[in-house]
Amino acid sequence: MVSGRPPRKVHHILPLPRLDVEKAPPFGREVAQEVEFLIELMDLKPDEEILDVASGAGRHALELARREFSGVTALDLSDQLLGIGRRCAETLGLTVEFVKGDARKPVATERFDAALLLGGGAFGLQEADRENYAILDATFAALKPGGRLALSAMNLLHLIRHRQDLSGFDPQTNFLTTTERVQIEGDVVEDLPLHERYYVLPGLRNDLGRVGFRNIMGFGADAGRFSSRAITTDDPEILVYAVKPKS
Repeated sequence: MVSGRPPRKVHHILPLPRLDVEKAPPFGREVAQEVEFLIELMDLKPDEEILDVASGAGRHALELARREFSGVTALDLSDQLLGIGRRCAETLGLTVEFVKGDARKPVATERFDAALLLGGGAFGLQEADRENYAILDATFAALKPGGRLALSAMNLLHLIRHRQDLSGFDPQTNFLTTTERVQIEGDVVEDLPLHERYYVLPGLRNDLGRVGFRNIMGFGADAGRFSSRAITTDDPEILVYAVKPKS
């Protein structure tokens, strides 16, 4: 594995939180750090409409709600993960709109002020690039003019430098195919096929620019370590900020 984290497709799975929130953030210090940085980077306001795309159980959406953001929507295809998110919200008295939907299809048209596409929930995990493009198109459509996007993607340079076994990597497409045994919830264990797309920043700029995004910036990132640092070969992820033009 590239790192000790669970696979990208499921690492955002969320158990019911601990309620001793005075000692630690209920969704983990990593999520709290990421959300804190994203609020600053994207200039998020508590009354804005924010879409968490392919949210899984909605860790980032719930953390935003915990910080009194009132218009947060979490979108995912998994009934199981959405159910976990709803139970967490109910347990902690938080308000998040959980919506079942495909990230490749617009959930709305020009409704949201900001969108999060984080943690490998969908983007970069599709079978072909055209499906990853569809996610960008759908997210772009859901944003208001002037809306902001934060997106994370797997860093190709980190993969090449740090992974010893590249037998599942296709250099013609930059896809890595593996299988991982993962504990999903409780005692449930599944063997999950992982089809991950790896990126470099120029390629992400081209993809986002094709959709229509502008003011594109990229940073080095890892789980719980979001910052404005430059991308290096030691960063497992690339964090991208982009804006939908106002006209």
